[in-house]
Amino acid sequence: CISPFYYKDRVREAIIRFKFSGAQSYSRRFGTFMADCAENNLDCGSIDMVSCIPLTRKRLRSRGYNQAELLAREISAAAGIPFADTLKKTRGNSVQSKIKDRKKRAANVIGAYEVIDPGLIRGRTVLLVDDVVTTGSTMSECARMLRRAGAACIYGISIARHED
Repeated sequence: CISPFYYKDRVREAIIRFKFSGAQSYSRRFGTFMADCAENNLDCGSIDMVSCIPLTRKRLRSRGYNQAELLAREISAAAGIPFADTLKKTRGNSVQSKIKDRKKRAANVIGAYEVIDPGLIRGRTVLLVDDVVTTGSTMSECARMLRRAGAACIYGISIARHED
């Protein structure tokens, strides 16, 4: 999993505006940075599709958009790699950012995601997009589900990650 930034200072403030204050237009700039990061750190020619971490329907309705999907679509357009919805959130779980313990975060997301169409990803390489990676629990669980459904390889990318 790669990220162009650390989750701190102005980057953190911008991500919070992007997620919680309706600043959807930030996806263009963030997506450009992420696409450049992918191009410089991954073999993008081997990536078959760009996908994202899904939200629950309730969270999607309240926010009005999935920030990870906006980012994934920007990366898809910049890199010329098709976007595909590969996962759905099958159950609501506690908000990860409110859980500080690494093991509890990992346990919180187990079974929360499901692959939509295993045939779409079988044997393919997927670039999985999220906004922030803290412990990697959400990204890991989603990658595990994609791998279990037959994905050949999963790369992860986020705008930012924690330094530790």
